[in-house]
Amino acid sequence: MSAARKSAGAADAPNWNALWAHLACEEWRRRGLSLAVVCPGSRSAPLASAVAALRGVPTLIAHDERGGAFAALGAARATGRAALIVTTSGTAVANLLPAAVEASKTGTPLLLVTADRPPELHGCGANQCIRQQGIFGSFASWAIDMPCAGPDVQLSWVLATAGEAWDRAHAPSHTAGPVHINWAFREPLAPIVEAWDRASLGEIDRWTGGSAPWREPIAQESVEVVSAKVIGGARVFAAKAQQPILCVGPLYSPGMRAVAQRVAATLGWPVLADIGSGLRNSRSCPSAIRHADLIVLDPVAAPQAPDAVVRIGSLHSSRRVNEWVSAALGQGARLMLVRSTAEPADPDRAAGTEVVVDVRADLPHAVRECAAMPVREVPSPQANAAAWIAADDAVDTLLREELDADLGAVLDEPSVARILTEVAPPGCTLLLGNSMPVRDADMHAPSMAEGVHIAVSRGASGIDGMLATAVGHAKATGEPAIALLGDLTLLHDLSSLALASSCGVGVVIVVVNNDGGGIFHFLPLQKHPALLEPWSTAPQGADFAAAARIFGMSFTQPQRRADLRGALASAIAQARDGCCSLIEVRTDRADNLAFHRTLQAKVIARLQACAERTRGAQP
Repeated sequence: MSAARKSAGAADAPNWNALWAHLACEEWRRRGLSLAVVCPGSRSAPLASAVAALRGVPTLIAHDERGGAFAALGAARATGRAALIVTTSGTAVANLLPAAVEASKTGTPLLLVTADRPPELHGCGANQCIRQQGIFGSFASWAIDMPCAGPDVQLSWVLATAGEAWDRAHAPSHTAGPVHINWAFREPLAPIVEAWDRASLGEIDRWTGGSAPWREPIAQESVEVVSAKVIGGARVFAAKAQQPILCVGPLYSPGMRAVAQRVAATLGWPVLADIGSGLRNSRSCPSAIRHADLIVLDPVAAPQAPDAVVRIGSLHSSRRVNEWVSAALGQGARLMLVRSTAEPADPDRAAGTEVVVDVRADLPHAVRECAAMPVREVPSPQANAAAWIAADDAVDTLLREELDADLGAVLDEPSVARILTEVAPPGCTLLLGNSMPVRDADMHAPSMAEGVHIAVSRGASGIDGMLATAVGHAKATGEPAIALLGDLTLLHDLSSLALASSCGVGVVIVVVNNDGGGIFHFLPLQKHPALLEPWSTAPQGADFAAAARIFGMSFTQPQRRADLRGALASAIAQARDGCCSLIEVRTDRADNLAFHRTLQAKVIARLQACAERTRGAQP
């Protein structure tokens, strides 16, 4: 957009409401807004009009505010830059809370802009009027009440406040998260022409006459500089350690993933890489251990416990890995934390060293920067790294035998996760739903293709808005997304099928339907059948084929492993053309538990045999 057109955008505003909304939205565009989501409403009409006029910013219309907020969450995570969600007043605002919670836990920048009634309509029974101030409580990194637009407030204040909201959402990264702008509007809400003093634009002429934001962002430390700090700290911390390991949990910042990749490649330690870390491919992280959850099934056959642990990001999705690390800490191992979010991942309260880093790089910049960095030191493989890699290769060989070899076998949940992670093409986002999908992928996924973006939501670990989050990733990147979800997760976010079908970017939805919450069969509740069924598993009996028809999606229901591979190949090809597909895999919860137990018994036997051979080869 030319400078003249930008100037005309402000000068042509029909009234004060439209002008203020234009100033804020245009300032956010100049700062790098990744996605703007608008939910229907009348009170928010000035904001909707401003979003509609934005150039170069992906936009979505969301009928469900909860899903719209999660779509914004996905876009912000995909890019490292805030996304905007606009709602009308009343209960629409309350629907943003689940996404705000997840964003707060993971330091994801969001702009929650909620229209409100003016002060004179509060406390008098006015329609659709609730107390919106402070509604997100401690989950908002910052909150402000915008006054009604008018000539009594300088326009520079409006721009500065929009810039402050952006800065508070992003920086520093350990305080980043959602910000709430509660914006009161008086009539007229529609773009009705009213007289306003255009001479007031003179105070912001450097903004209207240019393309730069009102508040210029300060350059941050590069990925290389932050990585060097972490590497130096880790080497000092583990200087006397014989069995150091690097634990990398789910990461939500593109910059933080680039830092973790750099640290892992330079240190050369075994990397217990969670599926959500983004490090599970052999090229970007050769020392990544893909199957740590299965390797620590038998502590005797597992590699030696560490004496020093450096943890980057949050806890692992695997409870077994977390408990194995906790046991090592209980035996005297030392712990160093590296985090960019508000909370330390240290439920054992064992960390003696902590490095809080500030990484705000967006995805393209972080990836380019990290790819351009030569690894100046290529460390010799340590003995403990060799032991972990040998165990990992042994487990992966077994998984290929059990899950890959017989393509005619009836589909099971581990093979579904393994097939999806194997066939996901470079550039796409693969979102893994909570409960069993993320755990099955963490346990069973092979090395993935370079350039596949893994998305998880382990901040609060809810099943809220998972499909909508995948849609946000797709819309912000312009690349297809694949979402692996459980049946209850999809049912919980069913309204987001409308988002997926209308977003203009292909989304492939794979739902594992075992008619309820299969994860509860793996928990102590399995020993209490009267409580397990139906109170915990919550059987749903939904017809997902009918749901696909409602939203115009293609639908398949593969029965065997080869069928799923074929269905995915077709769905991914359609996604390249912007089409959406729903693939349903039906399984049985009891059979799934038995299959996992049988597979894990074979893993233990294979690892024990490998350990015996290793001991026998030693002099």
